[in-house]
Amino acid sequence: MATALRYFGPGAIIASLTIGSGESILASREGAVFGYAVLWAVVVGCLAKGGLVYASNRYITLTGEHPMRRFARAMPGPRGWFPIVLVIICFASFPGWASGVATALGDYLEALGAGNATLWAVGVLVLAAVLSFIGGYAVLEKVQVAIAGLMVVLVLIAVFVSNPDWLAALRGLLPVFPDYAPFVGQRYPDVAETSVWVELAVFMGGLGGGMYDYIGYTGMLREKKWGMLGHRDAERIEDELAAQDDRATIPLSTDQADVANARAWSRAPLFDMLAAFLALGVIAGAFMMNGATILGAQQQVPEENDVLTYQSQFFGVVAPMFEYFYIVAIVMVLFGTIYALWEAYSWTAYESLAAVSERVRRRGQRGIRPLVYGWTGAIALVAILSDLSFTDLVTPASILGGVFACGIYGAGLLYIDKVNLPTPYRMGRTLRALVVLGSLFLTVCGLVAILELVGAIA
Repeated sequence: MATALRYFGPGAIIASLTIGSGESILASREGAVFGYAVLWAVVVGCLAKGGLVYASNRYITLTGEHPMRRFARAMPGPRGWFPIVLVIICFASFPGWASGVATALGDYLEALGAGNATLWAVGVLVLAAVLSFIGGYAVLEKVQVAIAGLMVVLVLIAVFVSNPDWLAALRGLLPVFPDYAPFVGQRYPDVAETSVWVELAVFMGGLGGGMYDYIGYTGMLREKKWGMLGHRDAERIEDELAAQDDRATIPLSTDQADVANARAWSRAPLFDMLAAFLALGVIAGAFMMNGATILGAQQQVPEENDVLTYQSQFFGVVAPMFEYFYIVAIVMVLFGTIYALWEAYSWTAYESLAAVSERVRRRGQRGIRPLVYGWTGAIALVAILSDLSFTDLVTPASILGGVFACGIYGAGLLYIDKVNLPTPYRMGRTLRALVVLGSLFLTVCGLVAILELVGAIA
């Protein structure tokens, strides 16, 4: 067991970070408005993003170099343009998710009679930022993990207790373009006016995180010291790679024993990804099925100020007393999500900017934190005070950073894999096909949703 736990890295963070928003809110909403017809989106999203995360983490494990640093030099065009585009998208996305999750929690606390939603949202955002910056919350974090685990167990039990239409659920695994349930247009006209493309893309962006998370998570592997990252001269090796010709093949040994050793190294990020995205798929599928079975039957859609209210019924199906547990669970989980965002975004900003700036590299991840906290906090506070809803706040960030950026990042990984890695170290056929198809799907899905969203605004 101790050996197995060594191979839980950024994937565990991805899973815990998104349970509160991507799964409990967005997956439940999709189930309510589309029924079982979009269960395929959970499978496709996990495959596309899981392949992307593994390819990224595999690269840094084998080479000791973050993909963003290679992107800065190897991609055709002006030096550094590709990571700069990605970091701009990430910085544009940071405040949307921070303010969106805080707003959702504030609205829920007001619905419980705890006070003004805006004051709660601002207080939660600021408190989480302060605790994250000073490194507090350690005890509460352990409690949150236990509560989140029990919450997931109860939601899974609710799937079976609620007696879903299993045949319809199986049909929902076949990719089809869905229509809104008839009651949506009658009771929720604002939801029905939203493009189906946009609705699905927002869910896909929230499922398992986005580029604003993954760049940082790959960098966090330095602390796990997997593969080349565990070399005693890891920093010097990365600097030497940066000094070589931009499109030269990375000088990795092609000796059969060394190649076999490298393949063994790649099992750590593979296991990490499989554990995380299998868990995410099961959790998202459970929330979506409960949304279809319970919320759909009640004609209730998580939206506006009620994105968290109706899901307590999932727990009440198991036993009425668990509806009270839901209150504690969702507050803890969402506060933990907001808390974790700050550090994750700091790592993403550092790895992106360090790829194009030696000054940032010298300052380190902690040196970039004031910029990230200040930028994210200031804009998130303005967004909260603007009285926008959770879906209004997260929609642009989810589509742009959670879908489109993932697609183009995958394309970059395919390029440096082909150009810079020796043949024995390149992606295998299965992984390459998964990254190609996943990147294409995410890029096209993101572009269509962006065009639909811009058209709706115009």
